[in-house]
Amino acid sequence: MTVLTSRGLCLLLVGFLLIGCGRKPEHDGKRGLAVQDTASYFRIQVTKLDEQGLSRLIKDRNGKILFLNVWATWCIPCVEEFPDLVKLHRAFEGRAVEIVGISADFDDEIESKIVPFLRKQNVPFRVYVASFQRQEDFINGVNRSWSGALPASLIIDAKGERKFFLVGKGTFEQFKREIDKTMGGK
Repeated sequence: MTVLTSRGLCLLLVGFLLIGCGRKPEHDGKRGLAVQDTASYFRIQVTKLDEQGLSRLIKDRNGKILFLNVWATWCIPCVEEFPDLVKLHRAFEGRAVEIVGISADFDDEIESKIVPFLRKQNVPFRVYVASFQRQEDFINGVNRSWSGALPASLIIDAKGERKFFLVGKGTFEQFKREIDKTMGGK
């Protein structure tokens, strides 16, 4: 019969606690990658978005304004603009505004590039990766007059009508002003 001393019991408990802290991120193979940050338990979900998904996202507003930003991890102005998007989400949290990002990276780069970037930025809003057969279909689905240059930001009102479109890096103040204008100055 082995008797554990109080020191041995403490070491055993510390060992169990350390084993429990080494959990790996969860992976949802069907829809994208869900990552759990063990420090904050913040989950990031990146979902592939096709033509039908983009159409639904734009049309099915359920009374909310949509602020849509198209970006890529390799796009320097996109990376510079991202903290303002996070700030924008926080400014309109709990209001009838939905902030959504669509990555123009390749859809097989979710785990290797997109999610690590989003984790570093502490992104609290929904993010998709464009997964279209033809690039032109994605571009035209966002805005027919768009060349595909990044970043690109779009505001769609609660009725599904496009109200604002910007190609190039925007600022928090500019985006907030345009959302406020779309809300009717609220």
